[in-house]
Amino acid sequence: MRYLILTLWFLISGTAIAMELKATVNDTPISDLDVKNWGRLLKMQQPQVYDYMEEKKFQKQTLDNLIESTIKKQTAIAAGAKASKQDLKNALNHLEQQNGLKAGTLPDFLNKHGVPLKTMVDQVEADLLWLQYLHSRASDLKISDLAVDKRYQSMRKELKSQGIDGNHITLWEIAQGVFPENVDVSTTLESKTCDAFLEHIKIGPYSDSAQRGWIDPKQFPAELYDLLKDVAVGETLGPMKTPNGLLVMMKCNLKTQQVMPTKDQLKMQMELEQLDILSRRLLAEATRKSTIEKKE
Repeated sequence: MRYLILTLWFLISGTAIAMELKATVNDTPISDLDVKNWGRLLKMQQPQVYDYMEEKKFQKQTLDNLIESTIKKQTAIAAGAKASKQDLKNALNHLEQQNGLKAGTLPDFLNKHGVPLKTMVDQVEADLLWLQYLHSRASDLKISDLAVDKRYQSMRKELKSQGIDGNHITLWEIAQGVFPENVDVSTTLESKTCDAFLEHIKIGPYSDSAQRGWIDPKQFPAELYDLLKDVAVGETLGPMKTPNGLLVMMKCNLKTQQVMPTKDQLKMQMELEQLDILSRRLLAEATRKSTIEKKE
């Protein structure tokens, strides 16, 4: 009997060691395993933010993020928010589509990143419940047509100050390079595509001068703009003598880019801004009312 008791004690203590308590949020426990899985999820979702973060700071950020998600879920449920199994399934299906995954492959995708499906489901559920709670509290958030028009005119005025008049601008994709003056650039000028054009530039000691990118034509000096505006896509210009050498250019492509939103788009954007302000205020209130204990 004593042997059995000792065995049970080791099993219990072993579990406690494996599942170290890191925090409680209104008596809801958060273990080190929860933090570890949540951290992997964050790194999977935003590697550019978290992959290079110092480890101690990352652990703190992960725990704070998990505490915040727990508070959101608890607060929303207390206010009557509900997320059905179908709601969760639809949200997970949407995630698969957003990430270009085949239907039903999300668990395998998460497994490759060491993230349990339950961790993703917990995050999605908290977000769904919180969004439902926000909408229930956002009935008074009305964006007037006058406010939309005022923002619209302000944006248009700012763009005009930058020399942009209208709702769209046309961008040019330009490839260019600078050659030493003793180099024969005739082969480069005969290129039929931008890829071939850049390949010719990259041959030799002047490879670093090869550039390619989209640009607003109005940013060109007036003289250069006048030369380029009538050049067709796929045609070259040059060589032009500059202080740095012989400049050659090719117009690769054109595209139109929207710079002014429609008033409907702007209204939606302003509503989202107000919803974000409401979210931060309600979360701050819920956090103040919560009992949070972090274990060192």
